[in-house]
Amino acid sequence: MPRHRRFRPGTEASPFHQFMVALNRLECLPWAFLGLWALALGAIIGLAWGEASGSLEVGIGAAGTFLAFAGGDALMLVLLPRLGYSFGPSRPPFVIFTLFRLFLSLGTLPLQPFSWAIELALIGHLAFTGNLLNALYREPFRLTLTELVVASPKLRGMPPLRVLHLTDLHLERLTRREQQVLRWVEELDPDLIVFTGDLLNLSYVHDPQAQAQCSRFLEALRAPLGVYLVTGTPLVDPPEVVRRILFGFTHITWLNNQVARFGQLGHRGPQVCLIGLTCTHDPERDGERLRELMHQIPAHALTVLLYHSPDLFPEASALGIDLYLCGHTHGGQIRLPLIGALITASIYGKRYEMGLYRRGPTTMYVSRGLGMEGLGMPRMRLMCPPELVLIHLQSDEPEGSKGLSTSS
Repeated sequence: MPRHRRFRPGTEASPFHQFMVALNRLECLPWAFLGLWALALGAIIGLAWGEASGSLEVGIGAAGTFLAFAGGDALMLVLLPRLGYSFGPSRPPFVIFTLFRLFLSLGTLPLQPFSWAIELALIGHLAFTGNLLNALYREPFRLTLTELVVASPKLRGMPPLRVLHLTDLHLERLTRREQQVLRWVEELDPDLIVFTGDLLNLSYVHDPQAQAQCSRFLEALRAPLGVYLVTGTPLVDPPEVVRRILFGFTHITWLNNQVARFGQLGHRGPQVCLIGLTCTHDPERDGERLRELMHQIPAHALTVLLYHSPDLFPEASALGIDLYLCGHTHGGQIRLPLIGALITASIYGKRYEMGLYRRGPTTMYVSRGLGMEGLGMPRMRLMCPPELVLIHLQSDEPEGSKGLSTSS
């Protein structure tokens, strides 16, 4: 498809990756320079408000308000790693936040009466600060559980199977989020755990401490039928790094373009086949590999595709895949009311940004994942909390329907 060839998210050539790389370069700027940057923006704001109001005092007040809020933003960002919340760069987000505050400061100037302009600018700054506190310190740790019931006639005669889906860990350091995930995994006690890619944060792919802590996290994942993993974006999950993280594990199976049959792993009756497809973010190439793997599937088996991205949904539906589990989009990670995800890094844009989708015989669930983007991107979630997904695979005999519920 021509659309696939023009835009391949998750590759070094993608515009989003290039933006993250460019943004990350700002981390080399000293805080002294960024202080001068903030002072320059404050001077622009002060001159604009002073000229619009005809009052030097108003101009000084507007500049001082901007600088006070910008100083608060810097403090929030610098404290994140010190308090163990996240471990990304602080300078690139600071530049982004000051530019947005510049807009908040100047955007209300044309309003009349002038007192309204002052009040709305202050309200905007306060609201932005509140959302930053939530997005940086609270929402990344507001773990949620989504339960999905998938009933199929292919599972008649088979006991229900509880599958826990994890994705997009993007680990920098073990935090209370990862510890909470492990507690929930223990409490949920699933029959099977599947992971659909992106183990480490892109900024920490080659960091030995991050790799060791990721191994500790994965070592703690246990389920009676095992833990199955596929890799995600190649830049995030290089094979040599994944091998190092998984070294010595016998309870985790890395499905690298392979099929696992669960009729042979403890259940009698119908088979459940896990199709573990390695993601290259080339839909034509990966679609061809999926078609080849389908030749290994027994007739009447229920098929579960593990693939990092939702970008193979049309191909999976055409092949009759029953359940397709993926992540990659993070649900946008930063969402706005009425708009939803701002960025999804999918060839289909916002079409499959998060949640439940059905097409033909195929049910797909796109998880919001657990972690956050790396490089120069702010480590924040807004209206998009991290997510675990528990799928109940069962016969259609009791209810003959599919449903979805969410809890937190």
